[in-house]
Amino acid sequence: MKRISLFILLLTSTGMLSAADYSSIDRHAATVPPNLRTANDIAHYLTKNLTTPTDKARAIYYWISHAIVYDVANMYSTETYTDPQELVDKVLKTRRGVCSNYAALFQACCKSVGVQSYIIEGYTRQNDKVVGIAHAWNAVKINGMYYNIDATWASGYLQGTKYNQKFRDNYFMIPPAEFIKTHMPFDPIWQFLNNPVSHKEFDAGNFSGLKKESTYNYTDSIKVHLDLNPWDKLPRENKRIAAAGLTNAMIKNKIAQNQQGISSDIFNKAADYFNKAVENYNFYIQCKNRQFDNLSMKDEKILGLLSTTRQSIELAELTLSRINPYDSELKRTTESLKKSIVAMKRNLDSEDAFVGKYVKTLKPLRMFLFYKKNE
Repeated sequence: MKRISLFILLLTSTGMLSAADYSSIDRHAATVPPNLRTANDIAHYLTKNLTTPTDKARAIYYWISHAIVYDVANMYSTETYTDPQELVDKVLKTRRGVCSNYAALFQACCKSVGVQSYIIEGYTRQNDKVVGIAHAWNAVKINGMYYNIDATWASGYLQGTKYNQKFRDNYFMIPPAEFIKTHMPFDPIWQFLNNPVSHKEFDAGNFSGLKKESTYNYTDSIKVHLDLNPWDKLPRENKRIAAAGLTNAMIKNKIAQNQQGISSDIFNKAADYFNKAVENYNFYIQCKNRQFDNLSMKDEKILGLLSTTRQSIELAELTLSRINPYDSELKRTTESLKKSIVAMKRNLDSEDAFVGKYVKTLKPLRMFLFYKKNE
């Protein structure tokens, strides 16, 4: 149920420069056969003779920047996706996309060949002012260091409403202290800076704080973030984003989007607990229909089946109470699950009463309980 929103910004001016010689890698990257249609196949073709993560990232970056055309028609699309793979599948099918597609494809290719990479969401500055459209790019971690990569901006630029696909090799392996001058992650940990820039400072073009000393350690923060379970990631991310400043609509929209993700995560967790309760309850009913294995099942096991089922259904109910439905669909499914929980609890009450009577009945007489009508 979690949704992924498109980020669509395209560069309209030039940026930083990359000085290394990748000419042989680039020439090979230009020869990808058109019949390769998956990120895995393309990535392995691009990197088959490469050994270092930098060279592999370069081949992927170069190919994406040349093979994918920016989708101007969907520049302001509000389309959402439930799975990042959908972004990859769509861009590989059409060879067109917005920055979310570029970033997702780069991430998928890197993952296929063992390059540690990340998708970063945020916004940008161009011509000394903040651009009012959110953006997405990538970062790689190589030899313990983080570098930024923006295949979307490298692929071309807009002149008015016209897209010019012209490769500009200015956005590969850019150090964080340089990249922050044009790209601001929503979540400050992805600045890769021990003295992160606030949203207010970025919006104003004030980067003087980069030179100040700080006790903050972004590597520790990233490790903690990556080690968290999905249940805890988004709430903590929202706190960090808010602490960096709610200075524009894009940041507020990101927090709202994360809140939607939090609600979806809560619902999915509650549904997992409920499904576990149903599974346990159905097993109990099967045992009951067999007269608890012809009366041979121990009382403790029977009681345990119902106890485990009730624990799961109570966890489902408690979890669902934390949800704040963000749209009519989630509200409808939440109400439906609440009704199912109430029905399950009613069934459990009935079965608790039956089993309570069962365990108090003399064993020779227990079989007759299965033939009595429910009161």
